[in-house]
Amino acid sequence: MAATPAHAAYGPCNTTVHRTDGLAVDNYYVVPARTGNGLSCYMQYQTGSENAVEALQKAILRCYGETYAAQRIRDTGGADGSYGNGTVEAVRWLQANRLGVSADGVYGPATRQAMRWPDYWRDPRNGDIEFISCYNPPF
Repeated sequence: MAATPAHAAYGPCNTTVHRTDGLAVDNYYVVPARTGNGLSCYMQYQTGSENAVEALQKAILRCYGETYAAQRIRDTGGADGSYGNGTVEAVRWLQANRLGVSADGVYGPATRQAMRWPDYWRDPRNGDIEFISCYNPPF
């Protein structure tokens, strides 16, 4: 009998949420999430909603743009919302070479916590959105 992977307890990411770091009121991060389970979710080959996968892919492109991981995303369709071979390879490379977590190509809580995420600012006067920088926020 095969053991159930630890990430299976969370369920696949099926949405995104806007999270703040508590420091700037109008700043936010777009992070994959699971309805009813918050940020504890996973994505792997062909698993995860289109918007959740796209948020991960955009974070890799924006925050790790000069790496092999970002190049794999670009080479396999860009931020297309599909957790295919390119995204698996990109996540595995990041895990092994930048994040210091188990390099299995599966996005889960350990990968989320280790990643840098794009920080966006929404202008409260007109709603315009501006990219600020990439950070590793405390969520």
